[in-house]
Amino acid sequence: MIRIIRLLILIQLVFGFFACHPDPPDCINPPCNPNPVDTSKKGDTNIVWQYNADTLRNSCISMTPILYKNTVLFSRRGTDIADVFLMFDKKNGALLNTYFDPTSQNWKSGARYQYNNVCAITDWYEIYFLDLSTNQFLHKINLRNLGYEGLPRIGGNEEWLYVPVQQNSNPRKDYANTWIRINMINYKIEEILTIEDKGSFEAGFESLAFWKNTKGEQIMFFQNRQYDFKNRERRIDLYAYNMALGKMEWRVDSFTITGNTSVFPIIVNEDRLYFQGSNEAFCFSCHDGSLIWNRYFPGEGFFRANAILAEGKYILKSESDQMFAMDEYTGKEVWVNENAGSSQSNMVYHKGYVYYETDQDGLGVIRRIRVSSGQYDWTYFPSNYPRYSNASFGLSGIAIDPETDYLYSNDRIFHMCIKLPK
Repeated sequence: MIRIIRLLILIQLVFGFFACHPDPPDCINPPCNPNPVDTSKKGDTNIVWQYNADTLRNSCISMTPILYKNTVLFSRRGTDIADVFLMFDKKNGALLNTYFDPTSQNWKSGARYQYNNVCAITDWYEIYFLDLSTNQFLHKINLRNLGYEGLPRIGGNEEWLYVPVQQNSNPRKDYANTWIRINMINYKIEEILTIEDKGSFEAGFESLAFWKNTKGEQIMFFQNRQYDFKNRERRIDLYAYNMALGKMEWRVDSFTITGNTSVFPIIVNEDRLYFQGSNEAFCFSCHDGSLIWNRYFPGEGFFRANAILAEGKYILKSESDQMFAMDEYTGKEVWVNENAGSSQSNMVYHKGYVYYETDQDGLGVIRRIRVSSGQYDWTYFPSNYPRYSNASFGLSGIAIDPETDYLYSNDRIFHMCIKLPK
């Protein structure tokens, strides 16, 4: 009998050691037991800290990181797992809190708007509000409960979050032709304007920006990407809407060569606005919409990376290997880097350089280009690649903290804090 009992105990121990363990629960309300920060830098002194958000699969990407004071916010994205928001101490990588929505297992698009300590993150029709001063979840709005369908891109001005939506009462729900805004303090919702579809064209609002005219009135700029699916036609109109008067100040109709554009936000500087088309660059007067200059780049595409306005230059990253810099006043070419590399994510300006993710030698890398000359002097390879064959930058985007000169990104294994070179 004693031998049988010992045998049963041994069998239980063996099964205990080799059993498959389920995913650990997400930390919703600390204290919890998060995965520890990976401090094995393997000789890479550029890494300040890194965190593996999915140790079971060793495969995880993120939305573009968000910074506020001592907090950096990442998300956890991966196959067959729910999207999770993770808030870290930006300097040492300590996990401060996490949040996920158990009622929604969808990936969050990562479109966001930040007003001081409050950030809004959306996934088409679901909008999440997080407080980065306390690292807590604040509120959720489901646009479908209010009769809307949203788009995966949002914008904002001061404490108001702007969302392009389609009213569910409209039989055509493919595109958005109404702007609503949501107050990020009290969550009050207002409809701002609606533009009715004309004929077989369906409206699609994108690329939001704001400007104050000489009277102090708030002007709202955006593009209307209109598609005619039946006839396979498209047109792009540019609008300037006076928020104080509740009327259009001006509009520019069908101004692109290709009838297509990028969806990235319009850039406003002084009394000029800068707009990136699918393979064009435009500069308009904010006062009356008159064209100041434009450039056409045959064979290029500006769909995947945002434009940068810095040091008197309007900088565009093509889907080819080229990066272009134009004089912001005249549109004249300042420099072209023909070997900048393709990019799938955002560009960031920081202290004389444009930083972005690109590819080199079969791996995703982080690179910087000097704005004054267009030459690059630093390329950072994923040092985790020898340990993890899928380690590669790209897809997640980057953020840079001006206080510490730390860059935050994801190499598809780790959420990372990287020290920039001098």
